[in-house]
Amino acid sequence: MIMNKIKKNGTGMQSMSGISAHLLEAYVLWQNSVKHIPKMLRHSIGVKIDTLFARMVELTYIATFASLDKRLPFVSEANTKNDLLKFMLYTLLELKGIKQEAFNELSQKMEEVGKRLYGWKNQIIEQIKKESSNGSTGKPVEPLAKDRK
Repeated sequence: MIMNKIKKNGTGMQSMSGISAHLLEAYVLWQNSVKHIPKMLRHSIGVKIDTLFARMVELTYIATFASLDKRLPFVSEANTKNDLLKFMLYTLLELKGIKQEAFNELSQKMEEVGKRLYGWKNQIIEQIKKESSNGSTGKPVEPLAKDRK
């Protein structure tokens, strides 16, 4: 299963590669920041942000194991959710619900996730084009295989 691919590193945190690792890092940062958000904002926009994180994790997990012909909609939706999440974090900053430093760190992580999702989406499109041009069904390629260690 997927847990077999996760290994322990010296910091005590689980290490993964690719989009999952960056999403986990961002979510840990978010969870460390959420306790400092004023209660009113935490129970409104904070819940929305948490839900967006959860949906992105779900979508990337499903896309990882979906067949090539079904993968693109999941990656596209995850990319859209990422953009919305970045906007919601900015909104929280404007409402003075999160410190600038925490926002900057979260934004950098989510920007990296967005770049990887965009790259994955383009990789899928290229794979689909290749398969349709040579008429074979072929095996789906691991997402972002070049990022795996």
